[in-house]
Parts: sequence; structure tokens; C-alpha cells
Amino acid sequence: MHRFGKLGLGVVGTVALTLTAGCSGGGTSSGAGEDTIVLQTNWTTGGQESAPLKAALKGFTAKTGVKVKVLENGDDLNQVYETSVLAGDEADVLLVGLLEKQLDWVRSGAVVPAEDYVSQWGLADKIPADALADWKDAQGHLRGLPYAGFTWPWWYNKAVFDKYGIALPTTVDQLIAAAGQLRAHGVGPVAVGGNDWSGQKIFLQIMESFMPADEAKKVFAQGGTCGNANAMRGIELFTELRDAGVFVDSAEGLTADQASAMYFNGTAAIAPIGSWSYLSADASVAGSTVLGGLPTAPGGAYTKPTAYSGSTSAGWWISPNGKKKLSSVEKLVQYMYQPEVLRSMVTDGGVVPPVGTAVDTSAVASPLLKQSIADLPADVDFAVMPDLYVPGNVGNPMYRATSIAYTKGNDAQKICSTVDAVYQSAK
Repeated sequence: MHRFGKLGLGVVGTVALTLTAGCSGGGTSSGAGEDTIVLQTNWTTGGQESAPLKAALKGFTAKTGVKVKVLENGDDLNQVYETSVLAGDEADVLLVGLLEKQLDWVRSGAVVPAEDYVSQWGLADKIPADALADWKDAQGHLRGLPYAGFTWPWWYNKAVFDKYGIALPTTVDQLIAAAGQLRAHGVGPVAVGGNDWSGQKIFLQIMESFMPADEAKKVFAQGGTCGNANAMRGIELFTELRDAGVFVDSAEGLTADQASAMYFNGTAAIAPIGSWSYLSADASVAGSTVLGGLPTAPGGAYTKPTAYSGSTSAGWWISPNGKKKLSSVEKLVQYMYQPEVLRSMVTDGGVVPPVGTAVDTSAVASPLLKQSIADLPADVDFAVMPDLYVPGNVGNPMYRATSIAYTKGNDAQKICSTVDAVYQSAK
């Protein structure tokens, strides 16, 4: 994530990089003067976004004279940042996604609300209204300034389907039939990481198949799956797909990386994989992949296959220390929203723009990224993305709880009870 806010690529821990000549050293905001901004991000070295980000920051320094020191973090960014806030030594600005602990950062005072800066900094015509809505908390405060979005479609290897004369499925009945045909030819059907965050999201995607959007948001926020008829229909659909062999064998023990590898090496013909993998996919795989969604269920809430999308993959957050350097932070943020910088993020970094952003794809080399921006929105319905609604103290425990759903023998009642127990224990 990178998945919509969690990279999974690059360095775990804090690494300080100097992006301007004559600036050296590590650490956090301590000792950085008005002419230096400390930026903390999980866009780590080795990630596809890193090169255009660093190029943009160098261009910013050349234009303004304001130096930028980058602190790179992997999955532990939120904990490292929160610790530094307690010490009053936090970075000035962050570039990171919106999920889990970050949902409460404005309320806890870890960052300052950003709603006033949208108009003050001339960003109202650069950030779509729906993206701003995604970044607002329950009190109406804007947590950060949306910068990068994501898509999370289902990938179908059309070359494999064509080889065996199997039609790409658009309904769950067709998916079950296709899974049986693929298995008969020794090919795994849907590869999914049933033992981590990726499997949890796909479980919830299937669970919400019969729920209108507002109902899904309420269940994600409060739990109570056992008592919701439509949620139970979705869980029963999940168990039907599982028991029909739609998921690859032993999916309950797979991680996201292992499931993706099965698709990339051809041992599985279908996989839900996010936009963070568009640029890293082998050319032969990318060229034969059709992006789509979870096939529709009869009587379901959606008329097209469903995929996830969102505006929460990365945004600009302003810390209490950053507010003390607001003039320099303003210059940085305004620079990063310039059209040429945004264009480089898309074409060179594979960054999916926030939902609703119009992008010229003529210079996009990745066939998957181009499909995602140009074709996917018309081909699928976008389901409710759970991360905006599942409480921060529920998300991680539910990763483990929903893994039981992928294990045969666990019925819908056991699955819903296990999920609801996580919500109860978090109260």
C-alpha cells in the first residue's frame, strides 16, 4: 500500500534523507530552522513514488530556497510520529494515508485541522469535493489535504481465460463455474491473502454485496453484523464462494504478497490487487490483465461488479510544529499541487489521483494504470471502502478475526460472532 496508505515497500524504521546540498543529519523537527521543513512519509526509497517525490522536492528547494529533510517510515509511521508528538519533536508536515490511528489525529491534537487552508492556499479547484469529504472527521474538521488516491480492482488474466475457452465472469454464478473450470485445468481461481489486511478487505467487500452504502457505513462503524440481515446475506455468500472452491487452496494462510505472487506467476487466474502494484507488474502479466471487480450477486445492492477506490492513499498533514512554519509549509503544499508535479506523480510514480480528478493519460506508459484511470470507473461500481468507517482500534484486531472466514468449516454465524466480538472488546 503501497496500499491506500500503507506501503508495504521500502524501509521499516526511520531514515533521514537530505534532499538539498549542504543539509545533513537526521532526527526530527528539533533544530530545523524556518528555512528547513521536516517531512515525514511512508513513500519510502524503493517505492514507485519515491523518485518523482524527491525530484519535486529538489525543484521546490531550487525555486524557494526552503530546504526539505525527509524522514522515511514504513508501517510504523503512525507510532513513530505519535511518540515524537509527545516529545514536542515531531516533523512539520506528513505525507501519509488516512486509516487506523490517523483517523483520530485531529481530535487528539497530533495534527492541526486543515480546512482553512483549502481556500487560503488556492487549492479549492485542485482537490475534488468528494476527496475533501472523505478526509473530514465527525466534527467536520479536515484531517489533511488529499493528494493521492487508489483503486483496488479484481485482476483477471484474460490470456488464461482465453486459453481454456472460459468467459470472464460478471456474476457470482459465473465466478463459481469459472473457478471449477480453472481448477480442472490445474489453475488456481481467486488468490487472496486470507491471513492479513488484504483478505479482511475482500471479506468485507463480499459482506457488503447486499447492503446499501449508508447501511454498510453504519455496520463498518458500529459492528452488529450478526443482527443485520443484509450483512448476514453477504457473509453467507462469502461462505458459499469459499466452499465452492472460488478461493485458492489454503487462502486462510496467505498474505497479500503471497497471493499477488500467485497471480503474477500464473498459478492463479484472478486476484484482487491494488493500484500500488500497477507499475511493478511484469509486462506480460500487465498486458494480459483485464481490470474488473467482484462479480454481482443476484438481488444485490450493485448492478455492476464492485471494486474499491478512494482518495485516502496519501495526503498532506500539518503538525503543531508545522503550524509554527506555516508560510514555508504553504509554499511546499502549493508547489506539490502544481499541474506539472501532479503529472509527474502519475506518469513517473504510478500515483492514482484522488477520486474525481481529471487526468490526461496520454503519457501514462503502464497499461494497468491507464485502464484504472480511463476505463475502470465505467466498468464497475465502487463499493464502500471500510477504512473510512471501521474504528482505528478495530481494524488490526479484525484482520485476525476475519481470517477464520477463509477456513472451511466456519459458518456464517461463527464468522459474524467473531467479527462482532472485536467491536465489543474495543468499546
